[in-house]
Amino acid sequence: MRSMPLSSRIARFGAFEADLETGELRKQGLRIRLPEQVFQVLAMLLDRPGEIVTRAELRDHLWPHDTFVDFDHGLNKAVNRLRDALSDSATNPRFVETVARRGYRLIVPVTGRDKVGIKADAQPRVRLAVLPFENLSPDPDQEFFSDGLTEEMISELGRLNPLRLGVIARTSAMQYKRTTKRIDEIGRELDVDYILEGSVRRAGARIRITAQLIKVQDQTHLWAESYNRELADIFQVQHEVARRVATSLAFELLPGKSVPHAVPSPEAHEAYLKGRFIWNKGTDTWVAIQCFQNAIERDPEYSLAHSALADCYGRLAWFGELLPREAGARAEKAANRALEVDDQLGEGHCSLALVRFWFDWNWAQAEAEFRLAIALKPNYAAAHNWYAAYLNVMGRFAEAIAEHNVAEEWDPLSLTIAMSRADPYYFSRKYSLAIENLKRVLEREPNFYPAHYNLGRAYARNGMYLEALDAFKTAAQLSRVRQADAAVAYTYALAGKVREARKIEKELVEFAATNYLPAPQMALISLGLGDAPAALHRLEQGLEERSCLMIYLKADPLYDDLRSQPRFNNLLVRMNFPQ
Repeated sequence: MRSMPLSSRIARFGAFEADLETGELRKQGLRIRLPEQVFQVLAMLLDRPGEIVTRAELRDHLWPHDTFVDFDHGLNKAVNRLRDALSDSATNPRFVETVARRGYRLIVPVTGRDKVGIKADAQPRVRLAVLPFENLSPDPDQEFFSDGLTEEMISELGRLNPLRLGVIARTSAMQYKRTTKRIDEIGRELDVDYILEGSVRRAGARIRITAQLIKVQDQTHLWAESYNRELADIFQVQHEVARRVATSLAFELLPGKSVPHAVPSPEAHEAYLKGRFIWNKGTDTWVAIQCFQNAIERDPEYSLAHSALADCYGRLAWFGELLPREAGARAEKAANRALEVDDQLGEGHCSLALVRFWFDWNWAQAEAEFRLAIALKPNYAAAHNWYAAYLNVMGRFAEAIAEHNVAEEWDPLSLTIAMSRADPYYFSRKYSLAIENLKRVLEREPNFYPAHYNLGRAYARNGMYLEALDAFKTAAQLSRVRQADAAVAYTYALAGKVREARKIEKELVEFAATNYLPAPQMALISLGLGDAPAALHRLEQGLEERSCLMIYLKADPLYDDLRSQPRFNNLLVRMNFPQ
């Protein structure tokens, strides 16, 4: 699956760049010294990402037949040295995976670019993580406040100077809540240079915030400060902490970035933080909506609350809790309002991009909004990941891989982003690679049901029906979402168990009489049964209901059996897919 010719190219993977001509490895512009033989091991892995490079191949390339050496010892030492340089682990690999008794495999996507225009003297980007602020308030229910402060500090720091400072996203940072790990361990796992940690204690209308900046390399405390303020001053405290970070790391604030955004009222801010807390838990989107609406009632100019409200309506549509047309209209109204208040809000442009992508099928505007969101907030990992989803749907897989790389660079522990890395392989019909990627995700979190569902898709298209059935059943049990049952029926039909498929289909038709069930999901069952006319009819229903699932029509292998049908191609035309 060679993704590019690596001759006269820079190979980029994760936060690293390898110059295949000069034999140099760099991270954030800083050179990492590698012995020539170790670099040659890396070069062979980069040349075949996702494929096994056997020990025999490495031996023949690195140790000529007339060389007398303890090959096993030499190769093991070279691979260990490479892993050290990449801050990688043999037991929990992020880059180089050992394939027992066979060889090694590079398990991250690789992209390349010509060396023209690369500035050798470009300043390296510093990487920083904000650990979850500890809640020292007497009331444990104030945890939403400490979590919200963490998220807002990440956002505030990310605005300082994105070209010089990269801030790890919330999803990865929150993995270290109440951690007992040492700073050097966290720094190595997140691949960061500095860590900001602190605590918050709230008592009535007063807050006490402590913060300290630590250099990972030698665990030096660059500064520590305490702030005793009124609750209404919390945004000023965040701003002061951000300025101290900038001063300590010796870089300039970007013009216009030193001024805090419009400050909402304390009551609106509290309602917003509660909404973010519930959104991030993924427990009850309707309750999160109520919190964001409360925030907007108290402060109609609260742009972040409008953007968050738009995202909630999108989530409801995907889970079948709100009809797509209604969800799209509500999301568009909220996203537009967010941008009316602040047209420089990266989150707002991303929310509008999702409306154009999921509901309007306005592909050009969707891409323009994604790109603008990323330009305004380069460290916004979710925007990179959603843009990658768009690129996959468009069939632009190399670009999608590049966006997945950036998303993972800033949110390395996110399960959603790790799962999404399989998408370019699935959509490009490289099912074995998609399966391997998804298995690794499930090794990290066996109950992550979206990965089970996506694994079922890859198994089914790879003709592994028993494995697909098991994966889809697990997804249905864990999610308790009826849409997943349609995938179970689809796989039963593919496996020749028509009676079982028809039974589930009947149950879902009865369910759909009083509940929303996306028509494209029902089309899966028809596809499994080999009933093309019924599948096309249900997809046409999906177009009329504006189902979000219709965005996959052009790229998803599930529809390959319909691509010769004029009715199917008419659907693609009606959805304005680029030719």
